[in-house]
Amino acid sequence: MENNQKSSGLTADVRLRQSKFKKRAVIIISAALAATVLLYILSGRYTCSKFEVLKALAYGIIDFFISILEFPGKVFPSIAYEIPNPISVTWEGNVDILLWVVRIPRLVAAFFVGGGLAISGANYQATFRNPLVSESILGVSAGASLGACIGLVFSMGDVMVAVLAFCGGILAVAMTYYISRLFRGNPTLLLVLTGTVVASLFSSGVSILKYIAPSEEAFEDITFWLMGSFATVGKSNLVYLVPVIAVCAIVLYRIRWNVNVLALGDDSARALGVDTGRLRKIIIVASTLITAISVCNCGMIGWIGVVIPQITRMIVGPDMKRLVPISFFGGGMFLAITDMLCRTILPTEIPIEILTSILGAPVYLIMLRRAKNGWN
Repeated sequence: MENNQKSSGLTADVRLRQSKFKKRAVIIISAALAATVLLYILSGRYTCSKFEVLKALAYGIIDFFISILEFPGKVFPSIAYEIPNPISVTWEGNVDILLWVVRIPRLVAAFFVGGGLAISGANYQATFRNPLVSESILGVSAGASLGACIGLVFSMGDVMVAVLAFCGGILAVAMTYYISRLFRGNPTLLLVLTGTVVASLFSSGVSILKYIAPSEEAFEDITFWLMGSFATVGKSNLVYLVPVIAVCAIVLYRIRWNVNVLALGDDSARALGVDTGRLRKIIIVASTLITAISVCNCGMIGWIGVVIPQITRMIVGPDMKRLVPISFFGGGMFLAITDMLCRTILPTEIPIEILTSILGAPVYLIMLRRAKNGWN
């Protein structure tokens, strides 16, 4: 009887702490996200009043809700009605273009790409039980790079470059997975080793294409693409970028408990009834889709999948229930701020890989020092 009372008391205490953590996390993330959005949309070299940008933003948001309220009138013309927007338009049309065509789509893309890469890295780190692996460990980034470089060398256009990059990333991971199954041994170790070999092979292909680039312009396009940028991202990219990353993120969150168990080791996971082979396939497919769709839209972006999950793990612990959502928001906000710095520090835009490397390399060295204590 006494033991039951103690157990129920501990359970109630755990639930209370979890509830408090959720409330604090929601408040902190909401405040940080709002600050990131405002900072992003107000930063830039275009000569317009920040107050005008805020008014245009408020006008657009209110207009969106008005269109929803007016929807019944559009379906049934006999009851058509109009709701006026309380904000009067006092700004030039260029402000709307700047906000809704350039900055907002670019912000959304940076947020989802950063968040997607972060949770992919977090799941790979738990799967391979190594805090230093990233979302590109199985060669997806190298494969996507080769595909994009083929499109750039033969001047196939932006759409084909993105398609070839996506296909190249999928092909590289498929090769890694099926080649690793040809050998006997630890499946986790074989995946990592095979991924290293496949990534090296595809990277060699990139080097060959750079060497035989038919013109200086093609060489420059390849070099700039490999360093990553959101400069060419628009609304059309969001149509498939956001849904793919969102669906894969939901899948990775739904399997969070199984990933926690897998992080204990294959034997422990099997003892608890987890199908480790099937679980690895789900993680690899979801993470590969996220990385491939990200790379084919904005080029190579490193360090996000390594650094952000580790920083998050230091703050909230290794439980994937907390780690996945907070890594997503943390990675999204980090990449959005990094992209903002890239387009505002210098007169010309800096490739995003440069800043992520400058910010990520010191943190990686710190993690490397901590990694001597093992995964735990």
